[in-house]
This record gives sequence, structure tokens and C-alpha cells, in this order.
Amino acid sequence: MDKKLLLIDGSSYLYRAYYALPPLTAPDGTPTGAIYGFVRMLLKLLSTFNTPYIAVVFDRPEKTVRHEIYKEYKATRKETPNDLQIQIPKIKEIINLLGIKILEIPGYEADDIIATIAKKAENQNFEVIIVTPDKDMNQLIDEKIKIYNPIKDEIVDTQKIVEKYGIKPNQFIDYLVLVGDSIDNIPGVKGVGPKTATTLLQEYGTVDNILENKDKLKGKIKESFQTITKEDIQLLKSLVKLHKIDLELDLESLKKEKPDLIKLKEIFEKLGFKSLIKEIDKPNLDKKQVMQKSLF
Repeated sequence: MDKKLLLIDGSSYLYRAYYALPPLTAPDGTPTGAIYGFVRMLLKLLSTFNTPYIAVVFDRPEKTVRHEIYKEYKATRKETPNDLQIQIPKIKEIINLLGIKILEIPGYEADDIIATIAKKAENQNFEVIIVTPDKDMNQLIDEKIKIYNPIKDEIVDTQKIVEKYGIKPNQFIDYLVLVGDSIDNIPGVKGVGPKTATTLLQEYGTVDNILENKDKLKGKIKESFQTITKEDIQLLKSLVKLHKIDLELDLESLKKEKPDLIKLKEIFEKLGFKSLIKEIDKPNLDKKQVMQKSLF
């Protein structure tokens, strides 16, 4: 059995599609730039990674468990632009018509859903590719789980993490605790940058070990850790660690179904997507293709 699963971070793709293209409109004036960009990128993924199992995972607008833990979480994020919001329902409709399952859970981020499914799939002997540019996902990487970064067009595995960060994926949570995450407004340990974080983790292995040996540290780094408590570290870990969700999901439900080409054509015609009509007319859209990337 071909147990290969593709999990797509749909929320990151939304924004990438929205900002990658100039404003486009349908013949009736409806904004379509994000729809066009998203669908084109999704079709490329389907062509490149023709996995039998696939899901697109989205964030929900509700507050998450991390907001309850830390009220400043993502406080610097801007609101989703209105002309992007109105395109999201059509994007989701097209995903469904392509035979792909959409997953989203109120109170949880797409990252947490992806992490839960990836680990569940791994336990059932699936090989998993997560499509995301989000470095937080690096903590999931192991023998059967890899990341595909669509911006850099590269597969990120354990070796790539070691080469880039000087640490192993199972140390990545501690790395994020040390350096923080400005995008999500997570502070990290003051005065600790990426190079220092790598050096500390190479020497001590974990943040907890660093804290236990803080008297051995030198200079400003020692000063930084004198004010850090176990509770501070625990809070930061709870923000950067991907949460396991109690999710009842049969992985067989993620098996890709046959796309509804007739309805897809109707939508693309209304939106003025002539080039996408040609794409879905290709005979291999819903058939087995030769994978172009060496992944599994």
C-alpha cells in the first residue's frame, strides 16, 4: 500500500498567494488574485507530489489555547485584509472540488492540527511531507516526516536542520525558546540570538540543562539567565511546542478523491481563469504521475 501523505499549511499559502500577485478581478469585479495564486500553487503541488493521501489545513479566526496562555501572542499580527477574506470561501470550494479534504478546528492553529495528524500518520507507518515555510514545523522532522519549503523549493530533513542550525530537530523547541519568534510575538531569552542558541544547545543539549548550569555561563549571557526561571521556560515551551490535539480522524478519509472537473471548469470560467481551465484539461490531473522530487 502506498502510504504517503501530503499536509499543506493552507493559511500560509493564502497569504503567499495574496501578496505574490497584483490585484486580479473576475469579469464581475470580484477580487480573485488570492484564488488564482492559491489554485495554481496547489495544482503544482499535486503535480509534483502525487501522494494518495492529502489534506489542506487552515487556521480559524477564533482565539487559540496560546492566547489563553499568553495574551500578547501574535499581538503584532495585522488583521486579514478584507479583499483576501472574501476570497477564502471560493478557495475552499475549489479545494473540495479537487477531491482534497480541508481540516480546521476552532481554538487550534493549523500547525497543531498538522502536527497531530503527522504523528498519527507516522505511527501508522505513513511517510509524511508537510508543505510550509514555517520554521516552527522543524520540530516535527524525523525519519518519516519531512518539510517541503515552497518558497525555497527545498526538502528539509534532519540533515538540513543540522547543516543550517547546528542542532537536531528534537532540539528545535529549545532553540525557539531561546531565540523567540518575532512573527508570533514570542520573546525568547533576552540577549540570545541564533548563533548563541546553537552554541549553548551544542554544549548543554537542552534549555533545562542550560538553566541548571547558568552559573557556568559568562558575560551578558550569564546575566540573561540569572533572571530566567523554570516557569519562564515552561511558558515559552508551551507557546512554541506544537500541541497534540484529541482528534478522532480516520486517515483513510484523507485519501484523494476524483476531482469534479465539470464544476471546476464552471467556476474557472466565471472567474476568468482561462489558463487554469487548460490545466485541469490535462489528462493526468487525477491519474498517477511520476514524482518529480526524490522524497520518500
